[in-house]
Amino acid sequence: MFICCFLIVLTTVGACSSKTEEDSNVQSIKTVLKEALTAPNEQLVTALLYPIEKLQSDEEVTESTILKSENDLDTLLKDTYEDYFTEYGYEKFTIQTSIPISYSLYADGAGYQIVVKNVEVTKDKENPNRYSFKATLEYTTDEDETKTVVATGRVEFEDGKIASLDINDDGDLLEKMSTEAIIVEP
Repeated sequence: MFICCFLIVLTTVGACSSKTEEDSNVQSIKTVLKEALTAPNEQLVTALLYPIEKLQSDEEVTESTILKSENDLDTLLKDTYEDYFTEYGYEKFTIQTSIPISYSLYADGAGYQIVVKNVEVTKDKENPNRYSFKATLEYTTDEDETKTVVATGRVEFEDGKIASLDINDDGDLLEKMSTEAIIVEP
């Protein structure tokens, strides 16, 4: 009798622990996507465009101006995303694919406002560290036209942190914004 009770307790604790980790992973994905795809992020844009704004106001742009911009951007990205990612995952997300920078910069340049309305996350049945997502994005153009698009992608976890987050399809939203963005010339 004691052994049966002990096995039931172990099974219950194991199932709860696994469910908690899965819930934590799903919440991490939702948080990162909402933060990265809600655009433009004014703080991010300000940090990115700081040297250009200095030039446009006829101020001298020095090495310290560029360093300030880089440090502000680095601090903002680390404060927002670093806790959710492995070291490599963070670098890939913020530097290689530059998802948060691209969406904010192009949304700002094209006059778009993007809001994440919903994120659905599905765990892969064959690989417990892999998830897929569908993020419903509502965006308003500079002409006050509101549209909806679904962004899909895949996320992989390693040791409870995101090792890779890729957006496979965003309905060509990023491409559309990049072609409509006003490029600021110094």
